[in-house]
Amino acid sequence: MNTYDKKKKMKHVMIPFRPHDVFYRAFESALNIAKQNKALLSLVKVIHYPAGIGLDTFLVMDMVSREYDLSKFDKIVTNLQKDAITAKVKLDVHVLDMHLSPAKAFVEFASKNDVDLMVMGKITSKGWNKHFDSDISDEIMDLNPQCNVILVE
Repeated sequence: MNTYDKKKKMKHVMIPFRPHDVFYRAFESALNIAKQNKALLSLVKVIHYPAGIGLDTFLVMDMVSREYDLSKFDKIVTNLQKDAITAKVKLDVHVLDMHLSPAKAFVEFASKNDVDLMVMGKITSKGWNKHFDSDISDEIMDLNPQCNVILVE
């Protein structure tokens, strides 16, 4: 498992977008690290299309859901961009339409774009759920990304 080396200068920091409160804590951490290192900060959102969907009702529902999802995302990004401007950090936003799983898409993006550090929120399950639910951060870590990773709870 990769760990974050504070002594290494980061040129490119990435944060996977997830619609959860822990994302905002992770974003603040990523923003601070990018600011300290004068690094590029990439916000990456993956829209997952399961393979093999035909032109039917499900596709129409997926398209409507996608547009609603992107509309909500655009509103969030506006605030995040303001935070980045205030911090004097360059923020790039990437929306990926993928047939890959979101975890694979995030790891592939990091690999192809020379990401030095991925900062992501970790949603911890409690009670019985912790035995049955997995978080996407677990899936990403299982893929062994080639960059350093920080998990924020």
